Amino acid sequence: MKSFVKILISIQLLFLTIGFVGFFTSYELIFKGLSIYNLLLTFILVTISFYTEMPQFLKTFGLVFLLGFTAEQIGVHSGLLFGNYSYSNHLGISFYNVPLIIGINWSILSIGAWHICKKLHRNKWVNIFAASLLMVLFDIVMEPTAIDLNYWKWTDGSIPIYNYVSWFLISFPAVFICSKFQTEYSGISKTVFISQSLFFAFLSFKIVWL
Repeated sequence: MKSFVKILISIQLLFLTIGFVGFFTSYELIFKGLSIYNLLLTFILVTISFYTEMPQFLKTFGLVFLLGFTAEQIGVHSGLLFGNYSYSNHLGISFYNVPLIIGINWSILSIGAWHICKKLHRNKWVNIFAASLLMVLFDIVMEPTAIDLNYWKWTDGSIPIYNYVSWFLISFPAVFICSKFQTEYSGISKTVFISQSLFFAFLSFKIVWL
């Protein structure tokens, strides 16, 4: 299993690296358009990596998907969560103005954050709290790049603090679900979380400071 997971990790890192390098070339606009396919490939690789515990993974994935996607529906149509924002058509198929890939990403990120933090402390709630904070940190580094890629836009042009509060409020039950239906193995979820965090952090630095 370890060798198979290493192959999946190598594939994921290869495509993420190609995408990252592409953002620093004259073909930047082309690579921006291909971002959705990178996200879809990541989803496929993460799912495959849990092949020995697929039923458990699908339970966790499905529940967190419903939680995250429902939260996004509330946010987009009312502003009661996250703030006033809207998604573009750059993220593939949407349902009531929310791209399906957003719900998928909520699941992948929550699973990854939980597997990173689940052994930090003997108290499970401390680990859930830590993983939820990690999710918020991910959003902080992701936002500038996501806006630059025109994934979504904020109505008033700035990211409200309430967005990060909402991320924590949704991440906590999402991570709790991951802890409740946890798999024995982490698949490539930890690598995906860390590599995507670095990816967005470097690109956000480029956008904000360079």
